[in-house]
Amino acid sequence: MELRQLEYFYHVGTFENFTRAAQNLHVSQPSVTKAVKALETELQLTLIDRTQKKISLTAEGKVFLNYAQKIMQIVEETKQNMLLFKCKKENTIKFGLPPMIEAYLFPDFFIKFRAAYPNIELDIQEFSDSGEICQKLKDGTLDFGIVLTPSNSKHKLSIKLMSDKYSLCLPKSHRLTTKSKVNFADLKDEKFILQQGGTYQHRKIHEYCAKCGYSPNILLCTSQLKTIKQLVTNEAGISLLPNFVLNAETDFCRKDISPPLGFDVSLAWGKTKALPNNYNKFIDFVKSSFDVTESTQTVT
Repeated sequence: MELRQLEYFYHVGTFENFTRAAQNLHVSQPSVTKAVKALETELQLTLIDRTQKKISLTAEGKVFLNYAQKIMQIVEETKQNMLLFKCKKENTIKFGLPPMIEAYLFPDFFIKFRAAYPNIELDIQEFSDSGEICQKLKDGTLDFGIVLTPSNSKHKLSIKLMSDKYSLCLPKSHRLTTKSKVNFADLKDEKFILQQGGTYQHRKIHEYCAKCGYSPNILLCTSQLKTIKQLVTNEAGISLLPNFVLNAETDFCRKDISPPLGFDVSLAWGKTKALPNNYNKFIDFVKSSFDVTESTQTVT
């Protein structure tokens, strides 16, 4: 028994007319006749009385019509409920973020986006490494992601949102606070408090220290920026943090570092074909929120 046969019989039984049933189904009348005959053969019952000029349902046909009607209603309800799932999936954007972005730049954006587009859900996932976010974009696990990359690096399928740089964070009593600018070579004997391994900060500091001939002496690695800041304040060690997370800090000293450690914050995605309309809305909103222009201003 096929669903198509039930559907055809349902329309024939409702109209008690093969021609009208076929017209309503937008199929040929022979197709309807064949489907109903096949159904009767399978059931070994006569569902339609064809002995009169006008067809009518047999007693068995009337009972079967009630079942067919219930089945068609269930099928329609199922379609509608599955459509809701489909719409929800299409209206959900999977968005990956590094911890610093999520904590300092994202909350205000999230509130404004939900107010502007209440029907678009943001599925937010945190990743420690921009490389991991890029891989998730490539394999389709994420739709969009915020990534940190070296300054002025060019990447397809991305938009630079802003540029920033790391500042050296020192306890107020530290010997290097008298310098206007500190060189990475001056940090050889310092205790570093860093984000966890794999983060952009962790990788670049190792890279810069290696160029000066040493490996950083790491006191602690943590994903908690508040912990990093408090440990610097408490004179446990030093750190390097982006300026956008330091604007309101007065509990420790900030110094320029040489060579400068700059980076770009970019919105990246993984699709190469035409983007769905909701994705374009999201991109436009992100660009507007970060005031993206041809010349993105450096955060200070």
